[in-house]
Amino acid sequence: MPKPYVIIVSAASIDGRIASKTGYSRLSCPFDLRRLHEVRASVDAIMVGANTVINDDPSLTPRYVKAIRNPIRVVIDGKLRIPLTAKVVTNKEAPTIIVTTEQADRNKIAQLMNMSVEVWVMGKERINLKDVLERLFMEKNVKRVLVEGGGHLNWELIKEGLVDEIRLTISPYVFGAGTSFIEGEGYPTTIEGPRLRLKSVNICECGQEVILNYIVEGD
Repeated sequence: MPKPYVIIVSAASIDGRIASKTGYSRLSCPFDLRRLHEVRASVDAIMVGANTVINDDPSLTPRYVKAIRNPIRVVIDGKLRIPLTAKVVTNKEAPTIIVTTEQADRNKIAQLMNMSVEVWVMGKERINLKDVLERLFMEKNVKRVLVEGGGHLNWELIKEGLVDEIRLTISPYVFGAGTSFIEGEGYPTTIEGPRLRLKSVNICECGQEVILNYIVEGD
């Protein structure tokens, strides 16, 4: 089955953290934020995990640039933990799909649907991300997906071989602890992981950040 082109975009400290131990994650300069919003404006859907919504409460719209339309917001939330007050629920500038499992509270599903949020129940305990991407492609005509994390979602997508491109901004900060760009059981050596081909390296206009663009090569 076909799937959308998947791009992970993230900003990390020089020690690879996308958030501190307290959850602080404001790492991008204004130039980098604008670049992110340019990517948002170019895709059909933006995918995030539940923790990103709970910790950051993003709107996930390309408000810093002129966009023809707002992409679909897709939240991967296996236990339906995000609050009903989250911006992806209450902000109606873009459609929202929440993907959950049979573990989700049925009353909360009904509440979300009454708030014009589309809820997909996919799986008993775990969400198969390949199935989600295929459904987005087939039912919603989603050709390009931007993934804005967090670390666990990044890992699951990479582990399943579903990522096509990674754009990582290295910011001039050190956290020493916190959430890594990739959070999972990990690979034992470099052999098991994906093969990445460096497409470009650029210094940000601010002069302090480095933007790395990698293509994920297939087997």
